[in-house]
Amino acid sequence: MKKKVKVKKQVYYILIVIVILAIGAFYGYQKYQEYLYHQTYEYKLSTIGYSIEEAKLLEEKLPAEKLEFILNEKRSDIFVNLAQEKYFIAKEFDNYYAYYLKHKKMEIKDIVSIINCKVDQEYYSLALPTDMSKEEAIIVNKYYTLKEDYIPDDLVNVSMDYAWGNYGDIRVRKIAYDNFLDMWQAASQAGYYLMINSAFRTYQEQEIVFNNYKDSYGEDYALSIAAKPGYSEHQTGLALDIFSKTNSNRKTFKDSEVAKWLADNAYKFGFILRYPSDKVDLTGYDYEAWHFRYVGPEIAKYIYENDITFEEYYAYFLDK
Repeated sequence: MKKKVKVKKQVYYILIVIVILAIGAFYGYQKYQEYLYHQTYEYKLSTIGYSIEEAKLLEEKLPAEKLEFILNEKRSDIFVNLAQEKYFIAKEFDNYYAYYLKHKKMEIKDIVSIINCKVDQEYYSLALPTDMSKEEAIIVNKYYTLKEDYIPDDLVNVSMDYAWGNYGDIRVRKIAYDNFLDMWQAASQAGYYLMINSAFRTYQEQEIVFNNYKDSYGEDYALSIAAKPGYSEHQTGLALDIFSKTNSNRKTFKDSEVAKWLADNAYKFGFILRYPSDKVDLTGYDYEAWHFRYVGPEIAKYIYENDITFEEYYAYFLDK
C-alpha cells in the first residue's frame, strides 16, 4: 500500500510541474506576442496618437521608411487624409507632403491629382519618353514625349465619307478607326453625322501647326491650344478631332447636340473626351469639345464613370 501511495504522490508532483510549466510557457508566449506587437508600426503609431484604424491604414498604404518619417513627426491628420484618398500613390508621398506644406488650404484630393498629373512641374520641363509598350494606352502630353521619327506602322486612310480634304490627307491607327466607324454608326442612328477634321500628324506637321498659332496669336495662346512637336497626341495616331457635317466651328461646336452626344457616348467605343472644361488645370489644355482619344473600352469606361482625366488614370493604374 505504501508503495502505491508513493507512486501516486510522484504522479501528482509531476502533474503539478507540468501545469506550472504550461502556465509559464503560456505566459511567456503571451509576453513574446506582446513584445512582437510592440515592434509593429500599428502599435508605435498608436502611441503617438493615431487610432488603431488609422495606424492600420498607414501601415497598409506606406513603406517602412515613410512610416519611420511619420513616427518622427507630431501626429497629423494630413498623413491619414492622404492615405485615404482614392488615387493615393505611395511613391508620391514626399511630393504630396511637400506640396501640402506650401498649400495648406488646398483640398487633399486636389493635391493628389496635381502631383499624380505632374502639373506641379513646369510644362515641358520633364521630357519623359512615353512607354510605347502600353500600346493604345500610351500617354503623350506636356511631360511625356514621342521621338521625332515616330510614325505608327498601322495607319489607315480615313474615307472621305467621314473626313474633309483629299483622300490620304487624314490617317489614323486602324484600331482607332475601326472603333470610330462603330461610333459613327451609332451617332448616325441618333441622327448625327460625324466628321474627322484631323487625326495623325507627324512631328514636322505638328511643328507647323504650333508655329502657325504662335505666329498668329502669340506663344501663350499657342501653348494653350496646341502641343509642341513631340508632345502631341496626334502623333500617336490615336487622337481624332471630331465635328459634325453641319458644324465644324470650334467656337460653337461645344454647345451643339453632337458635342453632347459624343461626350456622353464616346466611351462606349473606347474614346475619351481628352480635354474637358473642368480639367484644364490637370490636362494643361483649354476645353476642346472635339478632341477625342482612343484608349480602349475598359479604360474609357472607367475614366467616364469616375470623371477623371487620362493623366490621373495613367498615374494610378499604368505608371508602375
